Formats: sequence, C-alpha cells, structure tokens
Amino acid sequence: MSMSSQDYADLALDSYASRAVTRRDEKPETIGGHKYRILEHHDNPRTGYQGTIYQRVDTNEIIVAHRGTEFDREALKDGLLADGGMVLNRSNLQASDAIALTRKALQIAQEKAIGEGGIAPPVTVTGHSLGGTLAQVTAHHFDLRGETFNAYGATSLGLRIPAGGSSVTNHVMAGDLVSAASAHYGQVKVHATAQEIQTLDAHGYDNKTHWSDPLRGRGPIQLATGFTPPTTTAAAIAMGDSHKMHHFASVDANGRPDRSVLEDPATVQRAQDNATRIGEYRRDVQGMRSVITAVGRGPVGNALDAVDTLRGPLPPGEPARREREADAGPALSRVSQALLSDSQREVRQLAATHHLPWDRGLDNTVCSLARCARENGLSGINLLRVNNGQIRFGQHEHGLLKDGVLDARQAANTPAADSLSRLAMLDRQASLEPRNGMPPGWAQTPVQEPQLRAM
Repeated sequence: MSMSSQDYADLALDSYASRAVTRRDEKPETIGGHKYRILEHHDNPRTGYQGTIYQRVDTNEIIVAHRGTEFDREALKDGLLADGGMVLNRSNLQASDAIALTRKALQIAQEKAIGEGGIAPPVTVTGHSLGGTLAQVTAHHFDLRGETFNAYGATSLGLRIPAGGSSVTNHVMAGDLVSAASAHYGQVKVHATAQEIQTLDAHGYDNKTHWSDPLRGRGPIQLATGFTPPTTTAAAIAMGDSHKMHHFASVDANGRPDRSVLEDPATVQRAQDNATRIGEYRRDVQGMRSVITAVGRGPVGNALDAVDTLRGPLPPGEPARREREADAGPALSRVSQALLSDSQREVRQLAATHHLPWDRGLDNTVCSLARCARENGLSGINLLRVNNGQIRFGQHEHGLLKDGVLDARQAANTPAADSLSRLAMLDRQASLEPRNGMPPGWAQTPVQEPQLRAM
C-alpha cells in the first residue's frame, strides 16, 4: 500500500468536513495532494457518530475515516456520552456505527473486485481523538491496518482488545492528555515540540526522576486529582493545545501554512531524547484515568472487569469471525461449523505466511473452502496448499485421506452468504440420508503418507 502517515492524517482531518449523508461523488476531491472519491458518508444524530469511506483514485485503496470529537455540534454526544463513557464505563456509544461503516467498506471492496474481475482493494482505517479510538476498535474487529492521531487507547474499553501489535500506528503528541489516558492497540509513535518539553520541565517532569520513585506521593486521591509531585493536572491544562489535529496537518490552528510533525523528524528525536519525562507524565495521566474508571464502574463493574481480565483479550479479527458464526448459527450442523472453524484456521495461517491483510475476499475464501470440503465429504480440514491459483485441501486422519481442489479466485469472489446457504442445504440433505457409520463420500483407501502438506 502507498498511503503515508501524512495521507492518513489528511483524511482524518477531512473527516470533520460537513457532507451529505450517503453522498457518492463521481468527481474526485483533492485531499493532501491526492485525488479521492467519496464512496459513502454516514451520520447518526442519535449517537453523534460520523464517518466517511474514501477511495484513492491512483491506487484504488479504500480508507475509512472515523470523525473525532466534535464539540461545536455534538458536545453532549461526543464529549459526555462517547468520551465520558469510555472513561467512566469502559464503553463507546459510537462503536457499533463505526463497525457497521467499516463492514460496508469491506463489502464495497469485494463488490469492486467482483465487478472488475480482480482482487479486492485493501481497506484501512484512520481517525483523530475519538475517531482514532474507533479506528483501533474497527482495526481489531476486522483485523485491518491503519493509523490514528491522538487517539484514546481502545484497550481500556470493555471489548477485550489487546495492547500492542503492529497493525495500527498511533501517532501522539507528548503533552496530549487524551492519548496518554489509556493503552493502545498497535504501536505508539510519540512526537514532541520544544514548547511541550519546556512545559513538562516547568511542572516538575525533569527527565531524571523515574515514575516508580518511592519518594513520590501516590495515594488514590493524588492520582485521581493529578496533584502528585510533579503536578500532572496543571501540566495537562497547560498543554491543552497538544490534542488538536493541526499538529499533524500542514496548517496551524489559525489555518496558516505550517509544518506537520509527521514531516519533521526532529519531533520524534526530541521525544526520544526526553523519553523519561514524557513517559512519566503519560503514566501519571493513565493512573488518574484508572482511578476515575474504577470509581465510575463501581463494585459490579469492577467484578465484570476482573472476569474479562481472566478471559484475556481476543485475537485480531475474532469479533468478526464470531459474528459470522452467529449468523450461520443454528442453521448449520456441528460438522459444518467444525469445517468453518478449520477453514478459518488454515486460511489465517496462509494469510500470515504471505503477509496478506485480512479482507472480504479472505472471508469469502473461508466459507467457500468449508462448503467445498463439505461437498467432498470431509468432516475436517488439516491440510492446505495453494499453487497456480488452485487451493488444494484435505483431511488426513487415521491413515485415510480425503482431498479436493478449489479455484482461489472463485473462492474469493463467492459471497460468504452463498456458501453458508449451500452448507445449510447440505446439512439438510445429510440429515435425510441413512447413517452407515462413515461420513458420506469418505475415502476408504488407506495411505501411508498424506499427499498434501499443511502450510
């Protein structure tokens, strides 16, 4: 993909622009020096969510930009309900809207692949502030890549999103309060201005004292209010401008030409040179937020959080996979559900081996593979190989082998819903057949070694 960090920032900023709902413009817009088509725009006044699907003209890449906090129009929904809900209740009012729009982008990508007879264009996500949080949520939900700007980290939400990873790059300003308050899904890249370093120094962050220094006062009241030595709250207020999107744009807060921190290597070097003081400040902010969250959640909420901690985070793409299983749910037999699970595992291993981004085409491939395996009488899949556009799959068990072949392009372009419907029909047919102790069509010729090898 050819999208740069600055390209993502330009779209995150553009997502704040007013647009007509479901607007689809044939005439491209120039944003940050590149031409984009607006494929979809969604606005939900009930939740305050807004998001836009862009397609870059020269590369066909599709980018979903989730709009951030908009205090002038949506002060209540963005500021209190969405942002406040993340801190006090570990929830996000707009997450379902963001997931729905991202799912729409994946569907559009697949439709374009079918219509043009090619591979679906990649789908990535971006956003600033609250929009960056939603970008992290949707990147994890569908296992997508993306970049965010001063996002509130999504790992503290009650969605079992893990911290770290490399799928998302989260750009943050050193003095930003919002991005410091919660751990992030993806990697964090810190940028620092000279003014931010001066402000941190003026409020006691001296780049020498480590945050675990036992001499520092760290009672619950001090953490919650930020009146620890150094004075976190005063530093955060003094650096309130750090959260604004203009730092990542080519214009300043007044719309005058300026240099983006993304294009100024000195901001990264300055952050590295002052990593101790910046890290100390960001940990203090996160400590403040953690106490506020614990108080806001209450005993029941904290007990539920403890259960989630024991259950552990969900792997990337798992929420979308569970949705597909739920949709298929009662209509499918245990055999078909097992085939879907095996197919998901094998295709994910294949995608990881070849560094393929997960998209709608791979979703379709999972379901097509399970359907084809069912048609060939398999009850499981533990062998997979792709060669010359053909997917060879098989089940080797107890000295017996059953295998089949599937066209890779056809598998990627066959809608998952069609494959699931076919699986349900095969299940109904199988329920009417007499049971003979063996799965229908099972090869009863013993073999010494499997003819296929797992990837």
